[in-house]
Amino acid sequence: MKLNDYFDPVSLESPINDHLSDKAVFCRNIYIHTPDSPIVRLEEFGLALMGVPEDRGASISGPAMAPDLIRSRLYQLFRVNPALKIIDLGNLKTGNTNQDTYFALRDVLLEMSSRNLITICMGGSQDLTYGIYLAHEKMDRKFSFATVDSRLDMGVIADEIKPESYLIPILSRKKELLFSYTNIGHQTYFVDHGDLDFLRDNFHNSIRLGEFRQDPGKVEPYLRDAAFLSLDMNAIRQADSPGCIQPSPNGFTGEEICQISRFAGLSNSMKTFGVFNILPVADLGEQTSHLAAQLLWYFMDGVSQRIEENPHASPDSFKKFIVSSNDMDHDIIFYKSLETDRWWFEVPVLQKSRSRHVLISCSHDDYQRACNHEIPDRWLNAFQKLN
Repeated sequence: MKLNDYFDPVSLESPINDHLSDKAVFCRNIYIHTPDSPIVRLEEFGLALMGVPEDRGASISGPAMAPDLIRSRLYQLFRVNPALKIIDLGNLKTGNTNQDTYFALRDVLLEMSSRNLITICMGGSQDLTYGIYLAHEKMDRKFSFATVDSRLDMGVIADEIKPESYLIPILSRKKELLFSYTNIGHQTYFVDHGDLDFLRDNFHNSIRLGEFRQDPGKVEPYLRDAAFLSLDMNAIRQADSPGCIQPSPNGFTGEEICQISRFAGLSNSMKTFGVFNILPVADLGEQTSHLAAQLLWYFMDGVSQRIEENPHASPDSFKKFIVSSNDMDHDIIFYKSLETDRWWFEVPVLQKSRSRHVLISCSHDDYQRACNHEIPDRWLNAFQKLN
């Protein structure tokens, strides 16, 4: 693939640095695709940034202008860990239709995956999630994904792919490849209870904003198993993120959304992270773009500190717990990392020819529930999905 044909080079004025030296600022520590510096030697990099200026599926035009605003704010931040080599590919050239852009995004992400690069997509409207999904589906292996959204963008089955209805086309595709979908941060007054029932019936999840507030660590296992995360800036409260298509007085705080982004960055499964639905014309003092830049910084910081862990591959690095229950035919086997305190459990896959166990990320709360003779919902959903 000739990536230079897919991207417009970055064209920004040099950022003003009042508090950081040139050696310390982010933009001086990455490779930037400019008219004089084409995309080369991708094997040298671990993470790629790309803008996707597409909003033709949105009810309100404007999000297509966001990528360069996010980029200009990101460039002024402190550098990320130098061990993580970063390239900014520029802005993806949009197609004749938004459908063409979805497929161009798919092809680029497949190329990034083949080169083992993690990719950040700066949107654009959230229907671009469909293009991200197509890329992971094309890899032809089971995967999970997550969204951060105050709403469930399911629309109705007859809808075209739009920011408000892109999930139904995704969840109705090759169901054998999608292991699980999780939304983080829905607000009950924005959600049809029938949509929640649909997710539960198909072994998917949606975590209320209030549930997150009670235990922010609850979302980490879902992100640890996700191949990509699509983040809608509308999920953040208007006071922190005013420049959105559908601002709301309630939602995540800036600190909370950065914490979620760092969880995503630490996940070894996470290959793509997208940030969408910024409306620059409504962004007072570019506050929303600034917050988007900071949460991307936290994602990259998490990526730079990833630790590869697998209880089956290195059992000496884990503590094993076996929980028995009178209500089940199977014990639940938990593993706790001695290095990071992260948890996993085994889910049996029962087949006539042979049986095996699949590792699923979980939390200490899941272990405590099992000890109290409650089958963790995450274990039960995985068991039903696999058998």
